[in-house]
Amino acid sequence: MAGISKVILVGNLGRDPETRYTPSGVMNVQFSMAVTRKYNDSGGQQQEQTTWFRVTGWGRLAETMDGLTQRGFLTKGKQVYVEGRLEAREYQDKDGQTRTSLDVNANELQLLGSRGDSEGGFSGSDSGGGGSRNRSNNEDSGPSDLDDVPF
Repeated sequence: MAGISKVILVGNLGRDPETRYTPSGVMNVQFSMAVTRKYNDSGGQQQEQTTWFRVTGWGRLAETMDGLTQRGFLTKGKQVYVEGRLEAREYQDKDGQTRTSLDVNANELQLLGSRGDSEGGFSGSDSGGGGSRNRSNNEDSGPSDLDDVPF
């Protein structure tokens, strides 16, 4: 039986998205995303814990993300909903320390606003059926297709 790895994140972009292309010409868009959890510790003091993720959108989702970035809707600090496949990747930093990067191959994105924003959310497309999220038809890896993306 096949397994599934799915993650849902709501957080803020840590940097502006970067658009890139693979050697075969497939577009991808990457950005970092901070997810902050607030809780009270055993002493009753409020604590915050922030976890960072590297998010990548492929193919048609990347085209939508690139269009949103060019229009100023997807920028550093904006709050987003991301759904995708989580992968932990180990690497050596410049000091030789082993680090772990939490990478998400996104298959869905929805803009929610940002800190201090009173504006509502904006989405690049309607997947048909009342939602305002971008959903791919391919939950596997790599390039994905979106239905009727207006960008």
